[in-house]
Amino acid sequence: MSTLKAQFLKDGYIILDILSESELDSFRNIMAELLNVEKRADDETIHSSAFQHLGDEIKDFARENRQYYFHLLTKPGTEAIHHAFHHPKILAIVEELLGPDLIINNASILAANKGVKYDLGWHRDVIQIPQEEIDEGYLYSPNRNHNSCQINLTLYEEDALWIVPGSHNRVNTPEENAIFEGSKHYSPPSQQMPGAMRVQLKAGQAVFYNNNLIHRGYTAEVKVPRRTIHMGYHSASAPPTWHFYLLNGDLLTPEYLTRLSPTMQKMMEEYLACRRQYPRMSDTWKRGFAEQQVLEKG
Repeated sequence: MSTLKAQFLKDGYIILDILSESELDSFRNIMAELLNVEKRADDETIHSSAFQHLGDEIKDFARENRQYYFHLLTKPGTEAIHHAFHHPKILAIVEELLGPDLIINNASILAANKGVKYDLGWHRDVIQIPQEEIDEGYLYSPNRNHNSCQINLTLYEEDALWIVPGSHNRVNTPEENAIFEGSKHYSPPSQQMPGAMRVQLKAGQAVFYNNNLIHRGYTAEVKVPRRTIHMGYHSASAPPTWHFYLLNGDLLTPEYLTRLSPTMQKMMEEYLACRRQYPRMSDTWKRGFAEQQVLEKG
């Protein structure tokens, strides 16, 4: 096992330099075409982030004083930035962490202009799972292969992500449960979590993390515009997790796919083939499902 993978399995995250200076400049210019850095909300009221899995519309950016979350692979007009999702350095690292034959499952922008406060409650990324079906002892076991890696690639220095290192491999402590106040999805915002650390990222760096970690997004006030490319993958060598179903496959029509580069077309065709192989998201969190699929495949 590589040192990088060992660290990822132990701590649940790694931070690496990804973009060169020229790549960073290029991505910043592309992002500036998509999102106006000068735009300010007329209403200064602080709004909580919308339910992020639904995504926002780019035309609505900065109408409210909050962070925005934009899905990219199903949004016509965002093709110029799609090459971020097959950056060779990123794909090589994720293959080292998860295995070969990567399938993309998330491709988004996290964006906020200066002055925005961002305060999302502590959570693990199990929001798609009904709370009564969250089998914590199984889902957070160190013996379970969590076939998912989430990445934040930042174009400007930022520190919005907070994590509890190692929490992906265990159930909540009594102190953590108290902060969640009985919820298995989100804690109330603005809570102090024991053992938490702030993830400090320089421009061009990326954090690769297991999204079963206890984590949150929090910034008292955005000092420089937040422009973070957010992505996720799994390895086709094993069944996907529930995160695989974030993309709206119904929008990946033959007509839309013709807009994409040949590389992205191939990635989306592989995604759709995997959706046909694993059509039911509700299977993915069932105890033993992934293990049985691997046995049958082998």
